[in-house]
Parts: sequence; C-alpha cells; structure tokens
Amino acid sequence: MDRTTYLKEIETAYQAEVRGEATFSTLAQRATDPDEAAIWQTLARLEATTRARLVPLMQRHGIDTTPDEAQRQRGCERGEARAAQGFEAIVKSMTETLLPYLTLYARLEVEGPAEDRQELACLNAHEIALHEFAMRAHAGRGRQSLEPVEAFLREGQ
Repeated sequence: MDRTTYLKEIETAYQAEVRGEATFSTLAQRATDPDEAAIWQTLARLEATTRARLVPLMQRHGIDTTPDEAQRQRGCERGEARAAQGFEAIVKSMTETLLPYLTLYARLEVEGPAEDRQELACLNAHEIALHEFAMRAHAGRGRQSLEPVEAFLREGQ
C-alpha cells in the first residue's frame, strides 16, 4: 500500500470512529430497554476509546485529529434510522457490514509501518471485538455478547 493511500485509510478509520461513536450514542439515547441502552453505551465507549488510541498515530503523520462534524452528524442520522429497526435487526446487520472493515484493518496492521503497529493492532483488535459482539448478540447471548468488547476496553487501562 503506498503512503498516500495508507494515510488516507488511517484518516478515514479515525473519522469512522467518530461516526461509530455517534451512531451508538444515538442508539443508546433511543433505546427503551435499559440493557440495550447499556450495550449501546459500551459500544460508544469502544469507538471513543479506539479513536483516542489512534491519536498518537495521527499526530506522527501530521493528520488532523479534529472530529469531522459531518461524520458525527452522519452517525447520529444512522443511529436514528437504525433505532427504528430494533436491536435484533441492528446486530444482524452489523455481522455483515463490519466484514470489509475487518479485512481492511487486518491489512493495515500487516502492511503499515513498524512504528504504527501498536495503534494499527488496536484498530484491528477493536473491530474484531465489535464483530464478535455482533455475532454473539445475533446468536442471542445477551449481556455476555459484550465480553470481547469489555476485554478490549480493559486492555488499554
């Protein structure tokens, strides 16, 4: 992967965390079930934590870390639209929509510069945890679905 493409991909990934946090925060606000609200809040924290962990990488490459307001708004809109679908439909959708990110983030981790590996590994691990959550939730594992996400969040403390 050439440097220009690499830098664009990490900037896009960073702003995707902004969008994801807004999506999950909106879902938490709209949830009528307290357990579902807690799940969405945890996922919003996952996205915010991952974004924060990417800051050193962004700064090393001189990339602006200001959250893109358009991405935040897009996330809020996505959360509003998805809230109407219900929890089961949302997690089913996540099992499919996260797949391209799993592939991309794994590729970034492998192909990125050695000095960026720690942050790239974090980005990849967060996506794996999010996908594992979706798979478990779709299988009906309730609060236990969050175990991979909670483990990821504990690792960075």
